[in-house]
Amino acid sequence: MKTTCLALGLLLLTVFHSYATPLGLQTSPESCCFRFLKVSVPHKKIVSIQKTHSGCPLPAFVVKTVKGKLICFQSSERWVQKAFNRGIESSSHP
Repeated sequence: MKTTCLALGLLLLTVFHSYATPLGLQTSPESCCFRFLKVSVPHKKIVSIQKTHSGCPLPAFVVKTVKGKLICFQSSERWVQKAFNRGIESSSHP
């Protein structure tokens, strides 16, 4: 009985360990963009702009609107580059 419990415990430990990923290897896929909007968002409707994680396959910007929507834009979009460089990055409007 002890052997069975020990074997089961080691098996469970191995399973849980196999799902663990070192923090340095996580690319945060939930913050990556795969579809992009082509129109611009008015400056007054933007709450924040952030670059996607460097591990994402496509460089992009994620714009958060006053309504709470997160919209992806290609990093080549000039208007979003300008808005990001103006300092909207991660700042909130009152």
